[in-house]
Amino acid sequence: MNLGEKIKKYFQEAELYASHGLLAEALEKYQAVEGLVRSSGKIRNRDGILNKLAVKIKETSQKLNKLDRIQPMREVNEDAQSLIKEMYTFDDPEAKGSAVLGGAVALAKFGQYDKAIEELNRLLEYDKLRLEAAKNILWCWVQQNYGEYAVSLYQKWRKQKLFPPDETEVIQAYFNELMDGAGVEHELEELECQQTIEPDSEVEDEDILDISAVKFVLPGGPRKGESIELEISFQSGKYIQMIIPRREKELTDSIHVGALIKNMIFYSPVAIFYGEGFVSSNNAIDAGPKKGDFSLEIKIIKIVS
Repeated sequence: MNLGEKIKKYFQEAELYASHGLLAEALEKYQAVEGLVRSSGKIRNRDGILNKLAVKIKETSQKLNKLDRIQPMREVNEDAQSLIKEMYTFDDPEAKGSAVLGGAVALAKFGQYDKAIEELNRLLEYDKLRLEAAKNILWCWVQQNYGEYAVSLYQKWRKQKLFPPDETEVIQAYFNELMDGAGVEHELEELECQQTIEPDSEVEDEDILDISAVKFVLPGGPRKGESIELEISFQSGKYIQMIIPRREKELTDSIHVGALIKNMIFYSPVAIFYGEGFVSSNNAIDAGPKKGDFSLEIKIIKIVS
């Protein structure tokens, strides 16, 4: 491998690490590329490449420092790094997105569950990848001890008729085996006729402070990924309600009933705390002064210290 090929390979690895949120590994590779470029005076457009790398290194360092202040970074061992490098060989030209599937499976295997689920959800729209993506999504939730939410999500897919009959049988058999292995009691027959299961909360009503506002990232829809802050209009223990004006229809379309929202920030007059919530309802108000607006209800299921 000559110098040019080595630089290209390292840069591709850095970009791949960065795209999957593995910032420490990405930074290390960007710096390795910078060292290789600086070691040779014969590279065309050397200054331009170094300037581009400087920007990448600065941006990655800033993101890494920001994350370090919020939560400790998960270390990825050498086996995981090797597997991620091998993603280049996972691409199947007959199935669009198969490289993404390979990357997501690698992330899930080494505990990067949130990022893996995000990538896998994107693949549910592809016929050839839907079944494997769905199976891995369920596996990720069960691995995090969210068995009830996995059942709720499975029910949602069944109601939407996401899978053709032959795949429905396959994923039901897989999910039964998965839940049995995790020791979670469940009943998966005739799920399309049942209501979506609402996960139990880990906190008692009396343990939750009065909440004045909440901040979280939209989990889906047209404004997916956008961070929003909403004032609380009513609270009953672990249940909080917010009013969303009718003009914010895109906002309500981005918060679907049954969604699990992580990394929520709760503001109270005496403290700020973090947790997770389950969207229990999101309905249009059909009477009174708020008619036409939307009432969003979220159940707090976990408080994270």
